[in-house]
Amino acid sequence: MPRQRPPGGPAGDGGGASVTDTEGTGPVRGRSADDGSAAVTAGGRPKGGLRAAQRAFTHARFIDSAVIEFTERGYARTTVDDILARAGTTRATFYLHFRSKADILRELYDRVMAVFDGIYADLDGLGCDPTLDGIRAWLRLDVERWAQVRHYAVPLAEGAVIEPEIRALVEQGFEYHIQSLAQALFAGREDVKPEDAELAAIILLNPLMNFYDRYMHGRLTDTERMITLVAAAWMAIIKVPGR
Repeated sequence: MPRQRPPGGPAGDGGGASVTDTEGTGPVRGRSADDGSAAVTAGGRPKGGLRAAQRAFTHARFIDSAVIEFTERGYARTTVDDILARAGTTRATFYLHFRSKADILRELYDRVMAVFDGIYADLDGLGCDPTLDGIRAWLRLDVERWAQVRHYAVPLAEGAVIEPEIRALVEQGFEYHIQSLAQALFAGREDVKPEDAELAAIILLNPLMNFYDRYMHGRLTDTERMITLVAAAWMAIIKVPGR
């Protein structure tokens, strides 16, 4: 499940220093301030005029091409050359925008983050007065957001298996969601200690993550049935004693 990026920058970020490409092509330069991610004006136009707009267009084309290749081949089997062929550009241009193939996953991660921004705010108060209908409604909203990012989330999950810096980012993300879920569900609950709220959040998130893994990979045919079962499990854990 995605999270907001932790303070201090992305895990494994070298701060623009030279690194070695995962495709084995040797050192490549890190991003500079204007490498494909130029600032924009209040009207949404890239600052710097036509050149900045062209760089932003090329940057986006790399991302879109990579997503298609990741979807068709899988992250591990996709090479930088595959992305270059799809984008119709050169290796030198690629390394003006990215340090490696894994660098693209960082941006996919950011896109996932934007879709899930504020998702836990919708849980505020539910822990004090939980209902099956309320939990199911939140889970449906969560599924709708996953549907928007599944083509980003699948390569991100695959990349986390083989890219240490991406794995660290995903692990930090899971910790963020534990804390956010615990806070959202158990705020104001005097009967729940903070450490118990954290444990409860871990228990709640694990089946949910399994649910989403099956959903993202197309192995779940009855989404509503799964929502009903997960909601019942959540209800058993977060219900207020005596009610």
